[in-house]
Amino acid sequence: IFFLAHQMETSLLPPSQRPSSSPLRRRQLTIVACIVGALCVFAISSWSPSNNLGLAPVLSRTTLQIRAPSTAGRNTRVSARANSHWMEKLGAGAAAFGLAGAMSMGTPMPAVASEYDVLDASKPTTGYIMDDAPCLQKGSEKKMNDILSYLDVGKGYKLDVVTVRKLEESADADTLASKMLDKWSSKDKSNSAVLVLVVKNSEVGLAAGDGFVKALGEDKAASIAQETVGYFANQGRPNQGVSEGVKRINAILTGETDPGAPEVKEYRKERTYKTKEETDVARGASYQVVGALLLIAFVVPMLQYAGYVQKD
Repeated sequence: IFFLAHQMETSLLPPSQRPSSSPLRRRQLTIVACIVGALCVFAISSWSPSNNLGLAPVLSRTTLQIRAPSTAGRNTRVSARANSHWMEKLGAGAAAFGLAGAMSMGTPMPAVASEYDVLDASKPTTGYIMDDAPCLQKGSEKKMNDILSYLDVGKGYKLDVVTVRKLEESADADTLASKMLDKWSSKDKSNSAVLVLVVKNSEVGLAAGDGFVKALGEDKAASIAQETVGYFANQGRPNQGVSEGVKRINAILTGETDPGAPEVKEYRKERTYKTKEETDVARGASYQVVGALLLIAFVVPMLQYAGYVQKD
């Protein structure tokens, strides 16, 4: 309840005033919510209506007056039931606390990815990549981070990759890429770049400094963004699109041969329907066949009947 109330309160705030929703903050809120929930369950399990209303002593006195001869046996049974009742309450509280601990120490609750997570980040979450969508495979992330690390350390060109599910504040992917370039590459902006992929509409943006653009080439940059990353993203393969785009950038900046954009296969669809002229021709032939059959059906019986009459 505490966690849901906090989420509702946060959602009512304007986007610019929303607090940071980093994974660490979400995990802390989850732990606090689990502990509060465990304490509430323990308090409810320990509550006894008969004790609060003062009915237990009255019932005990009444029972003792009616069944005075069996006082010793009754006291033993009452004591046993009391001990059992407290054991049940203790067990329920321990179970609730254990469940809360398992929830807080386990996998954190999944958060809804948004552009604000990217804008609030001071640096990419995994090396040179921030997969906030998420749409990248772990193996591909590792390979791309190795390539990007070599470009940064070995060649002096820094490229960061960002994926988001949809845009909420920026006008397009290029705008978000420019914002992240200004935030993450304040020291050496000339040789830095940010590649952004918006998964929802397969929009791609690439913002780069002057040195990066000069080494890569404007035509190559546009081809990588639209004909490689955007092409695979439109086919529902964003992981392959980002991987191939990083490989092309690495090849060009390291002096290797650019593998180029993927070959676009054009599928020629054969017509599976008839035109109006073909339908009219087929219809005319059908009419002729039906007319001939009807003629035969009427003429042949009449000729047979005429032959039988002449014989008689």
